[in-house]
Amino acid sequence: MSLDYSELQPGIQPSEDVHGLKRILRIALGVILVLAGIAMLVLPGQGILTIIVGLNLIKPDNALVKWLRVRIPGLPAEGPIPRGAIALGLVLFVVFGVTSVIWGQQILDWFRDLVGL
Repeated sequence: MSLDYSELQPGIQPSEDVHGLKRILRIALGVILVLAGIAMLVLPGQGILTIIVGLNLIKPDNALVKWLRVRIPGLPAEGPIPRGAIALGLVLFVVFGVTSVIWGQQILDWFRDLVGL
């Protein structure tokens, strides 16, 4: 049995090039969101949701992503995360990031006074 390679064309086809660039941009955005989500675990923000969105952008069929998506209410267990949830996560990331930069020390001082540290 021999394989027929006569239909193959050499090089990267234009559709593959665009798909590859989109994939690289998705992975880069996913890494940024995962890192930002890790930071938001200790800073104000939606850390866990941001990590899940970032992991979903990197590799949607990842076992960790599937495990987290089953356990978090409001996220579908399969398929893409709704664009509204992604947009909301990005907006919250920006809002809480700016808030923590501008008023972070006052919030920390208020919390320390509240718990008596």
